[in-house]
Amino acid sequence: MFALIDCNNFYASCERVFRPELNGVPIVVLSNNDGCVVARSNEAKALDIPMGAPAFEYEKMFEKHGVQVFSSNYALYGDMSARVMTILGAFCPDLEVYSIDEAFLSFDGFKHFDLQKIGIEMRKKVQKCTGIPVSVGFAPTKALAKVANRIAKKFPELGGVYIIDTVEKLQKAIKWLKIEDVWGIGRQHAKRLNAQGIRTALDFTLMSDAWVKKNMSIVGLRLKKELSGIRTLELDEISDKKSIACTRSFDKNYSTYDEIKERIVTYATICAEKLRKQDCCCNVLQIFIVTNFFRQDQPQYSMSISVDLLPRILLDYFEAITWRLFLVTARFQTFSPTFSPR
Repeated sequence: MFALIDCNNFYASCERVFRPELNGVPIVVLSNNDGCVVARSNEAKALDIPMGAPAFEYEKMFEKHGVQVFSSNYALYGDMSARVMTILGAFCPDLEVYSIDEAFLSFDGFKHFDLQKIGIEMRKKVQKCTGIPVSVGFAPTKALAKVANRIAKKFPELGGVYIIDTVEKLQKAIKWLKIEDVWGIGRQHAKRLNAQGIRTALDFTLMSDAWVKKNMSIVGLRLKKELSGIRTLELDEISDKKSIACTRSFDKNYSTYDEIKERIVTYATICAEKLRKQDCCCNVLQIFIVTNFFRQDQPQYSMSISVDLLPRILLDYFEAITWRLFLVTARFQTFSPTFSPR
């Protein structure tokens, strides 16, 4: 069995940890430089504030309904996420941190344990130690664990924990889930499937393997099997990132070289810190910049540049050369008092 633990309204919940008086108050968290809404509390969702809503278009609504608006604080969210994942790791060592607010746990070998009790205990432990509410979904596959977690979050009467452990529960769950809400089904695939008359996850599982593989590749076929209860996905091992990016929107329009240079240096430093934590090297450095495409009344511009860096083999070579030079210098310094030019 897999378990998916998802932090409820994570960014908003992190802000409430330090301001508990905001419990029950609508909260939204904005993206970099307060551009768009990236997180909403349940109260904010009830006001029909959409994800990605431009903040400036909803200022009057925020004021009218007393919505508390926060700038994003990713350092705080990263720290809170690490605390949550550490707690979850104590319940099961087989853990995959799927995102900043989600984790998969593999409960293979726990067939004689009460998973409902474990799920409730996980919720209590995380809530008590971090103040972050979580939902827990158990199922025989990762895709179904996503579905179970969605059900646990959608229906509060379940106590935040739901287990898909029978054929009846599986059929009922995928019949309830809309195809556009299935994990891994993007907008374009959803449109294509709707055109085929596919409205739910159950409809998707009844499609032919040939059609799914032809139109959605082997990834789509694996997802279909996962939703049918056939396990095809395992926990991903933690691996180094193949690419690291630091992208930000500026807080205002900049027009001088020095201002832009300062920010590029800052962002490059952030990427370098992440690279050093992985103990990796970088082959290519890319810098890109674009103007504010929301301001169609102004001229638009975009440009990028890529710089190939020295490959690792050359770095190793230069390191070896440097080390030899150091040894030669050290030897010379050691015997220099008795060195005679004759």
